Amino acid sequence: MNTLTLLLAAHVLAVIFWVGSLVSITRLLTLAKTLSGDARAKLTDGARAVYRSVSSSAMGIALLTGLGMIGANTGIFRMGWFHPKLTAALVMLALHFVLGVKVRKAQAATDDAAYQSAVASVGALQWGVVLTATLAVFAVVVLKTMMH
Repeated sequence: MNTLTLLLAAHVLAVIFWVGSLVSITRLLTLAKTLSGDARAKLTDGARAVYRSVSSSAMGIALLTGLGMIGANTGIFRMGWFHPKLTAALVMLALHFVLGVKVRKAQAATDDAAYQSAVASVGALQWGVVLTATLAVFAVVVLKTMMH
């Protein structure tokens, strides 16, 4: 097994954990919107813990392995399927950081109005993550296959 194959395997696993954790965080915050007090605080703390431990770690591994694959295969920029995949990766990075801000604001919220405001667009973020991940899979599987 060569280095590129190992990088690809690590990249795919990291992306699976990254996307799954982002969707889990949005679900926790959506559920917490319907609660109050300690129950809301516990779910919000859980969302922050998942963001800091799983999501951020998986994002870092996905980013590093992706850069490693680009470094090992500099000709990848000439491959048509790579551009939508790279765009999806950049969008996913942006969604990751926007969600992180929302989680921190939700955790810092001192009343119901502030909490509701902090998590107002969490459902849209969830759809953004799912659709972006779908675009990346489409780019890699379908477009790459069509171009070979």
